[in-house]
Amino acid sequence: MHPTPREATTIKDVARELGVSVATVSRALSRPELLKPETRERVMAAVRRLGYRPNVLARGLRRGHTRALLAVVPTLSPFFLEIFAGAEEVARQADFALLLGYSNRDPEKEKACFDQVASGQADGIILLTGAMPSDYAQGRYALPPLVTVLERVPNQNVPVVRTDHRAGAAEATRHLIALGHRRIAHIAGTRTLPSSARRLAGYRETLAEADLPQLSELFGQGDFRMESGADAMRGFLALADPPTAVLCANDEMAFGAIRAAREAGLRVPQDLSVVGFDDLSIAEYFTPPLTTVHIPRHELGRQAAHALIEHLAGREVPSDRVLPTRLVLRQSTAPP
Repeated sequence: MHPTPREATTIKDVARELGVSVATVSRALSRPELLKPETRERVMAAVRRLGYRPNVLARGLRRGHTRALLAVVPTLSPFFLEIFAGAEEVARQADFALLLGYSNRDPEKEKACFDQVASGQADGIILLTGAMPSDYAQGRYALPPLVTVLERVPNQNVPVVRTDHRAGAAEATRHLIALGHRRIAHIAGTRTLPSSARRLAGYRETLAEADLPQLSELFGQGDFRMESGADAMRGFLALADPPTAVLCANDEMAFGAIRAAREAGLRVPQDLSVVGFDDLSIAEYFTPPLTTVHIPRHELGRQAAHALIEHLAGREVPSDRVLPTRLVLRQSTAPP
């Protein structure tokens, strides 16, 4: 007798349907190489026909691990969620569940995520916050299996998958200089993050190469939020000699900067060129479409999940994997 639609199909239902043992069905799902190909195909056909879904978590617990990974993100912005999507794709293919831990940059929440893995509720962490709880950073607690994304954790030998922030900012700055801009402002990201410092360094080094002055009045401190981009832009527009171009450390601040420029009666790019960083999906559909530095977010997530799964399997993974950025030219930049 088949289970009713409201009942979840069990492994016993599959075994009964085929007239085989539960152990045979289990082997087809977990150790298919132990079965004859025709037996394996019969079992998998019945699994599909009956709609059986293995309980991955329970199966992992019986083997001493959960088959679950935890991705810890600082915000629920589209930027981090696309990295999560890439990681989830690889995790699912490898029969892992990927859980989402939202820290909101709160040290206590970050510690709770690490504790969750240390207590056996997940097998490892994909860390996107760039920050490690002090108890773990200072060695009071042993580090769980860990791969970081975007930011290297200071003083820790932990694999990282990142992009070249400095090169991306340098390419964007060179683009503005090539257009003829000489007063190029920069709105930096969160002060404490290494990625912000690297993007700032790429901007400054490129100005120096072009013999352009690095003026403090053309530096705005942001925090990656739209509001901070708008506030910094208003400060630039209050100058006696405002900039003709602005490089923003992420797209969200660029959107805020463009909003503030419009409020002041300026047109982008006719009166002001704006470049972002990240290449969020909305950047292409913004008005005007935003010139921005593309970060391969989906691939960052894929590579991080692959590295963590390989690490859990006891295989060596690269300690530092750098994915390239590229400048995407759209309609928010023009000659001054």
